[in-house]
Amino acid sequence: MANEMVTVCLLPDTHQDLCAAIESTMAPFDLNGDHQPYQGEWDQWWLGRPGEEFDVLPGHENDRRLVRAPVDAHGNPRHWTPGECDGGPRGLLDFTVMRTRAAQLAATLDRYHASRVPYRQRQPEWAIPTEHLLTLDGAWTYVNATRTGSSSTLDFANGYLDGLAPDIMIVRLRIHC
Repeated sequence: MANEMVTVCLLPDTHQDLCAAIESTMAPFDLNGDHQPYQGEWDQWWLGRPGEEFDVLPGHENDRRLVRAPVDAHGNPRHWTPGECDGGPRGLLDFTVMRTRAAQLAATLDRYHASRVPYRQRQPEWAIPTEHLLTLDGAWTYVNATRTGSSSTLDFANGYLDGLAPDIMIVRLRIHC
């Protein structure tokens, strides 16, 4: 069993009852469920994971729709900086800054130090997608960079997330699978 990350896309205004919206959206993929057809992917989930936060667009750090888990998967308090969150409306998340930071980091690291920095943090194409993507229409995608023809699931995930309407909620969950 492993701990991985899934990026979950939710309808606007789900921040009003976020846990219920996540539960409903994730239910078809619960390893403990009896849903048909069976599509088990996880047996536990937690909102966010330290080191996997989204950047917030400047000027929107206090928007009530931003999602910030108060504790991590171990029950330890999380300490937040104003420009980070576990999710929120697509229009409040700063994907450009996240990708730029990853590119700048990659350019400054030598081979020794690069091996000590998580791959996702030093690769612009991995700055936004996680190992899994759950789309608005309920499709679960395993995200990787393997090319099939002219594209990959990584290309799909980046394009999908970039193209979401500004009010669509995006959250990152840590899953045990």
